[in-house]
Parts: sequence; C-alpha cells; structure tokens
Amino acid sequence: MVSISLLTSAHAQNFSFSDLFGQANKQKQYYMQQIAAYEAFESELKMGYNVMKHGLSGIAEINTAELNAHSAYYTSLKTPGSAVKNSTQVQDILTWQTVITDSFSQPFNGLTSDEQSYVAVVQSNLLQACNADLTELQNLLQYGTLQMTDGERLKRLAKIHADMQDKYQFSQSFCNSVRMLALQRQQGANDTQTLNSLYETN
Repeated sequence: MVSISLLTSAHAQNFSFSDLFGQANKQKQYYMQQIAAYEAFESELKMGYNVMKHGLSGIAEINTAELNAHSAYYTSLKTPGSAVKNSTQVQDILTWQTVITDSFSQPFNGLTSDEQSYVAVVQSNLLQACNADLTELQNLLQYGTLQMTDGERLKRLAKIHADMQDKYQFSQSFCNSVRMLALQRQQGANDTQTLNSLYETN
C-alpha cells in the first residue's frame, strides 16, 4: 500500500513538473511572438513615418516647382519677345509718325486765316491721336507694363500699325490738298498781279 502510494505520488510529482515546464515554454514562445510583433510594428511605423516625411517634402517640392513654373510664365507675359521687338511694323509706325509731323511743319502760304485755323485743328487732333498710338506701342514693347503672350502682342501691334498707317495716308492726302489749294491761290495771285502790271503798262 505504501509502495502504491509512493508510486502515485512520484507519478503526480513527475507530471506536475513536466506540465510546468511545458507551460513555461509556451509562455516563452508567446513572449517571443509578442516581441517579434512589436519589432515588426516598430519597423512598419518607421517606414510609414519615412514615407510620410518624404511624401510631404515631395509635395512641397512639387508645389515649389509648380509655383516657379507659374512665376516664370507670368514673367514671360510681362516680357515682349524678339518677334515683337524686331517686327518691321515697329519701324513703320515710328517712320510714319516722323513723316506726319514733318508734313505739318512746313508753312501753308496763301490760305485765309480761317483755313489756317482749320489746318491747325486737324494737325492738333491728328498728332494727339498719333501720340496715343505711340504710348500704346511703348507699353507693348516695355517690360512689366502689360501681361500678354507674344501672339497677343503681335495682334495689338498689327492694330497699332494699321491705325498709324491710316493716319499717315490721311495726313499725306490732306497736306497735299492744302498745298495744292495754297499753290493755286498763289498762282492765282501771281496771275492777277501779272495782269494788273500788263494793264498798267498799256
């Protein structure tokens, strides 16, 4: 009986120790799994932080590049290109302005005072309109005054060119007509004087 009791006690003690060691191993494996999970989580967290950090800096770089591109675009709108500056229409406009001014600088002898006043009014209005065209041309060619593409500048230049050409043609026609009238008046006065001198001698 005693031997049976000792065997049972030894078996129970033996079972208890193995079970205890098995649970300890399970606990150890659980802790190892927890540590591995924490390490994996920490690694993913660092990767996520790096992605977010570089992602934000990438967004900032994209925004900076976009801002620089917009700034360059708007700066280009303020700067007339060589196609505008070197256009022959610019020289045409300046030449016509000089010719118009010179056309009225010569005196129109033989006109009445009313006719002289009328010519002066036409001259003043015409030169004032020419100055408006030249101011628009200057704004078109000057940096920073207007914001438009070269295509838009060329269209505006073509309009100024056409307007100044009209003024040039009008000035030449008008001044030639006035000179013709003055010449006819002068010729008529000379003819009258010649006739008078002929009658006086007879």
